[in-house]
Amino acid sequence: MSVARAPHDASPPAPEYRGPTTVSTFEFAGRSIRLARPVEPDRLLDDPAVHAWNRTDDYMPYWAYLWPGAGMLAEAVVSRWAADDPRDEVLELGCGLGLGGLAAMALGFRVSFSDYDPAAFGFIRRSVAENGFPAERATTLLLDWREPPDARYPRIIAADVLYEKKLVPLVAGVLARMLAPGGEALLTTPYRASAEAFPQAAAAVGLVSESEPAWTLDEAGERRPGTIYRVLRRPGVTPGSIAASR
Repeated sequence: MSVARAPHDASPPAPEYRGPTTVSTFEFAGRSIRLARPVEPDRLLDDPAVHAWNRTDDYMPYWAYLWPGAGMLAEAVVSRWAADDPRDEVLELGCGLGLGGLAAMALGFRVSFSDYDPAAFGFIRRSVAENGFPAERATTLLLDWREPPDARYPRIIAADVLYEKKLVPLVAGVLARMLAPGGEALLTTPYRASAEAFPQAAAAVGLVSESEPAWTLDEAGERRPGTIYRVLRRPGVTPGSIAASR
């Protein structure tokens, strides 16, 4: 598995997690996914390097946690894309531990796991191996949503990336830049007030979004309500063309 570094990325890497690890197994629509993960992700919060990065760029090591939206995304991917052509490549935004991307790999898709912090990628490599997926069908990409690269993907997925209001237009902008014409994106989020602004932000950059209620069980077994956003790129519409029409 290769790691592609965005040429604009000048952020200092956060320290690697050095605590105990485990492998958890999850079931989605009859498919088992094995996920390598930190046992004590909170220990990263005490690291001086994390504090320094937080001061310069509001960084937090969110990648080390398994958020409720990740299970919702994996379920959506497996249930919605099972019959689709697996030759397409999938980009996972803000992948963290990569549960959604692993679900796509279980269907045979090639997946590019992207995150702002490369510390997540070691766990993803381990998860790919734990599941017996071909290593050559997974790549990793350092991605700053403020400066997305010039690349297009027919499918994009993301879980729980709308947790702050300021992130909503960034996510919409990345989708507008990186979703190929005619492409489809799936975003999932547990209920958050900030996410309610996403449909308007998506429309502002020429994307069509559909939403539907969903739910997932968190790791404590509690039912968590949320939303699935299905996002489509209208043919012939780009962020530049939207700006020019204003």
